[in-house]
Amino acid sequence: MIARAALVLSLAVALTACEDPRKKQIEQVGADQAVLQKVSGVVSEVLRNATECETAKPLTVEAYARIEDAGPQLRAPASRQTLDALKSQVDRVARACP
Repeated sequence: MIARAALVLSLAVALTACEDPRKKQIEQVGADQAVLQKVSGVVSEVLRNATECETAKPLTVEAYARIEDAGPQLRAPASRQTLDALKSQVDRVARACP
């Protein structure tokens, strides 16, 4: 019984060691992309309404909240750079509509 448990444990360890690191990276990118899509939707609304400050102001608050929530969820460095770029776009509208 102990030998069987040891065999199962060693097989589990071997299978985890053989995991493809590229597959894990692809999964991370997919998860980051889903998070960034939520942020991007609000940022797009902010940019569309940039000329109408009364409409844009509440949207900037929502965009900043989504950006803040998304930060800890992102894993890839490129995703963080994309989030920073989205934030800078919202910053520009926020400065134009004080």
